[in-house]
Amino acid sequence: MVFLVLLVFGLYLTSCNTPVLESSTPKRFYIASDFLQPKDAILFKDFSKKEKTRVVILNWTADSIEQHYAKFGYSSKFDAVLMKTTFAVNQFATQKILHPIEANYLWQNKDFEAPNKEWITLGIDPYVIAGLKEKKVMHYNDLTWGNKWENKLTPEEMKAFNGAVVYQFGRKNLQNSIKWLKKLQQQIAPAQPMLVAQPDSLADSTALASFYLTRLSKINPKKEVFVYPSQIVRLGAFYDGINFGIARHSSKYITALHFIAFYTQPLNNQKLSKRLHVLPVENPHKQSPFDYQNNYPILFRGSPGEIAPIFRNLSKIEVRIYGGN
Repeated sequence: MVFLVLLVFGLYLTSCNTPVLESSTPKRFYIASDFLQPKDAILFKDFSKKEKTRVVILNWTADSIEQHYAKFGYSSKFDAVLMKTTFAVNQFATQKILHPIEANYLWQNKDFEAPNKEWITLGIDPYVIAGLKEKKVMHYNDLTWGNKWENKLTPEEMKAFNGAVVYQFGRKNLQNSIKWLKKLQQQIAPAQPMLVAQPDSLADSTALASFYLTRLSKINPKKEVFVYPSQIVRLGAFYDGINFGIARHSSKYITALHFIAFYTQPLNNQKLSKRLHVLPVENPHKQSPFDYQNNYPILFRGSPGEIAPIFRNLSKIEVRIYGGN
């Protein structure tokens, strides 16, 4: 009889998607990430020491994570995800791979969480213009005319950028955002331009600009000259988030909450951001021990949380930008 009661109770917990209880000190905490390597577990050494837990990084693409979960479900290996784009982690939320995070563990600013609280932003990764010969004022509009330039964004990173542009123009001005993104697309140089000599009369129209569009996390600020575009009031740099989510099946839910609590503390968030080459979520107001973070840019209001709903219709919008079916 006691066994039957326990069995029914266990089924009830499963049906409610309640996290499985864990031991007080789990030996390993597995994080699947599309940009970190196994050796990068050392980035979380402070947390590991505090929690007496070994962080293990699984270098998996977003597709690999989805396929693994589809096959193994609640027996999946990873306990959490740390992804370089909001688009990827939002896909996981849509597919019910992630468990909602308790509200008291989230930022006070709701712009840095999923609409239904399945993920949280732990770092800000602005879209920057780099490869410049010297620092100068630039705007994203500079990418829509003149010489062609190189795009160093991945398809997923580009989706987040497109989402930010659509958010800026607003739903009522969707046609304007599509028109602007088409101009941008026309100025992107081919990935492998043909090295064919051009007549002098065509030199200006075929020249490749020295700059390129990328993200802060992908450059070396000590070796590359870059700028945060559109640093004027009411505009600001577009940006994406480095986002963390807890796997729905994980038995390490409490450890995952402790991970969030640890890295949402301002100093710890600044340290983690430094290690990931991004900006802390909160402006340190010149108080960060890391100089580059004190040059905190003006950011456009299109936060990861605000842009996430746009992803629902983004594929249809991109057909109108790039063509295709």
